[in-house]
Amino acid sequence: MEVPWIKVDRINALCKRFDVDCILANEVQVQWDIALAQDRTLSLERLLMPSAVKRVVTSHNTHERFHRSQYGGTCIATFDRLSQFVQSTGSNPHGLGRYSWVQVGSGSVSTRIVTLYVPNSTKVSTNNSNQRRMTVYNQHRRYFRSIGDNRCPRAILVDHIGTPIALWIAAGEQVLLFTDANSDVYRGILATCLNSDDIRMEEQCQKILGHESPASHSSGSLPITGIFATSGINCSHVLQSAHKAGVGDHRFFVIDIDLNTMIGEDFPQLVRYEGRKLQSKKYKARKAYNKSVRENVIRHKLIEKYESLRSNHSSLTIEEKQAAINSIDAQKTEFMRCGEKHCRKIMRGTIENSPQVKLWIKRRRLFSWMLKHKLSPLKDPRNLFRACRVMAKAGGPLAVRQPRDYSIQQVKAQIIAIDEHILRLKDEAPELRVSHLISRREEAKSKGQLRKANDIDNIINREVLRGRYSEVRRTTFERKGGGKVFKVERRELDGTTSVFNSKEAIEAVAGQTIGERYRLAYSAPIMANPQLLKDVGFAGDGDAIESILHGTYEFPLGTDEYTKLLMLEAAVMFCSLGESEIEDMVHRHDFQNFWKTAREKTESSYSRCHFGHYVSASHDNVLSDLHVSSLNTIREIGVAPSRWRNAITGHLSTIEADFKWLNKLIFAHRLEQFCRNHDLIPADQFAKSRSSCEEATLVKNTTCDLSRIMHSSFIIGGADLDQCFDRSNAPIAGLAARAHRVSRESTRLMLTTMQNMQYFVRTGFGISKEPAFGGQEGDLLMSLGQGSGAAPMGMRNIITIATNALSGKIKSQKSVDLIKILLT
Repeated sequence: MEVPWIKVDRINALCKRFDVDCILANEVQVQWDIALAQDRTLSLERLLMPSAVKRVVTSHNTHERFHRSQYGGTCIATFDRLSQFVQSTGSNPHGLGRYSWVQVGSGSVSTRIVTLYVPNSTKVSTNNSNQRRMTVYNQHRRYFRSIGDNRCPRAILVDHIGTPIALWIAAGEQVLLFTDANSDVYRGILATCLNSDDIRMEEQCQKILGHESPASHSSGSLPITGIFATSGINCSHVLQSAHKAGVGDHRFFVIDIDLNTMIGEDFPQLVRYEGRKLQSKKYKARKAYNKSVRENVIRHKLIEKYESLRSNHSSLTIEEKQAAINSIDAQKTEFMRCGEKHCRKIMRGTIENSPQVKLWIKRRRLFSWMLKHKLSPLKDPRNLFRACRVMAKAGGPLAVRQPRDYSIQQVKAQIIAIDEHILRLKDEAPELRVSHLISRREEAKSKGQLRKANDIDNIINREVLRGRYSEVRRTTFERKGGGKVFKVERRELDGTTSVFNSKEAIEAVAGQTIGERYRLAYSAPIMANPQLLKDVGFAGDGDAIESILHGTYEFPLGTDEYTKLLMLEAAVMFCSLGESEIEDMVHRHDFQNFWKTAREKTESSYSRCHFGHYVSASHDNVLSDLHVSSLNTIREIGVAPSRWRNAITGHLSTIEADFKWLNKLIFAHRLEQFCRNHDLIPADQFAKSRSSCEEATLVKNTTCDLSRIMHSSFIIGGADLDQCFDRSNAPIAGLAARAHRVSRESTRLMLTTMQNMQYFVRTGFGISKEPAFGGQEGDLLMSLGQGSGAAPMGMRNIITIATNALSGKIKSQKSVDLIKILLT
């Protein structure tokens, strides 16, 4: 059986265009049990908006099985935000597919959304008796006669729908009804029922527009389709499409409803994030981006400014350094955003682009501009006149004369004619698109532009594959992730559950909850010893850190026993490494080797300087030198730009891409290699490169086997290191990093930036305008940072020192106490 993918695509395109929350459809003409038996992927959940969270209810005649394309049937689908307010669904109890309903609400307010199809009593204009037998009217008549009811199926349906609606209204619910009545919706049998005293529903198109709707069917003369609602539902706008603008021969309706009157809560408006223009895999876009940024960098001498600050920073105060690095970084960020803005143009339309299509669309826009000028003269129409002169050169049917040569009626007629031509051109557009690309490819090959020809080949292949596999993706796509956050629940100490569903409330409770988690490490014993904390420093950069690492430090009275043991072990490790130290200078080859293979789709940071900027810059030596100079200057002066101290948190935290990579380079790549070269990683530590969980499992099984063979006592314990990155104590983490020979500058830069980080919360309402929580003087954060390149190795540094300290030196109970110290 062929599936009408054109209709499915058209419905999904309309859903995206109008950003709909709910679809109500009549005369679906699908017997879903037969369709699903033939192909399990042909469910409405998979066909409609495959990537959206939805609730769907369908109904069809379950008593007769003619064909998969059975006449009649109804369906309702709610998407994304509205789906979370669905309380129940259902359909007519007689199993005839006459109506379906969805109940939405939030407790105090409840609304029934109903779609109703009334069969047409007009005889089918065909001599085919089998087709007459399959009509919805005859289906219903056979069923009701079989149970002894000989009335007209239309009258029976009106009685059957009127009763539940009256009961719902009597119970205090609101009702929204969409119907194909197959009779006058203002004077027919259904209208009489809905206007009765116990229902009193009003047709919304007439209420909003002030007049009755036009003929619904393309060949009809009566308004047979309508939207009825009870008085408590506030409908503000309605759109009635032209005939055949949708997927059938009826007009489709789009209605704007204040959903607060339907669900009892402020209905959230989903904030969609801006797409990325810059994609480094597109050579033309990458080349244009690099050219734009490179020209600005050279013109404004940014690299020279970084090197000058790096050479002369010793004479500046902290405030002066901060102002200088912020000024240069703001310029660099502005140039990067400007480069992305102008790197390419994106055509978003419902028709495949080609020169022919582009000219007709341009002509359509020109006449719209001209109509606007005719109705309300422009103050300066010279640009319009110039555009008309340009189009006049096209000649033939595309030529456009000056506005003075057209009347208003002629301009409107031209717009209608162009719209009809574009609609006819839509079927030819894919072939025109392919022909255009092939001609451009051959032209590039003839000029010896092999890279350009290869890029055009990739475009052709990508678009062909997109069309070939779109049907597969449509029916097999599985939504990933949990969607956008519009509601947060928190369990209180007294056992009750508090619900937060406004933008301000969600941001406040998220900031409070996550902020508390980032301060849990204040319970570590070192924080209760002011003198020791001052000597170590909040970032492992205190005055006594060198004496601690050389083993000459005299611990103040009251120092915790296990904290002292940990610091002594850090001194042992530091002294055993001699004079070697991890290099923290960044080189061009480091930058290019990493970013040329980085995953460009990684989530964007607060500044919107996403991974694509750095991936593209890695293909240009000047821009690579710019970013290298920037990182070396920041590391050497020890002051991070303010941009680095802004992060986004939601399901995971997102920090600035260049800060993340600098941490990864020093604390992951170089520190990992340093530890391997000096054999610093314990043999039983499997959280390291070129190792996997399979090795850990093999060691565990082998140890268990040996214990059983040797009849020796053996215990396997489990420790939940949940949120260990967020609970790591910064002074201890700084000390552990210094013990592993990470430089003081790199350690201090990483920890102080994380301690002063300002976190913005991302929800379905968008990114918060103000930080939800963050560190400040006297109330610093302690997290190593989820998503930070330094977090895994920073935590392993602590565990390595702890493992060495525990090895044969203290009893099991003391081991437990020490682990508590490390993880609190």
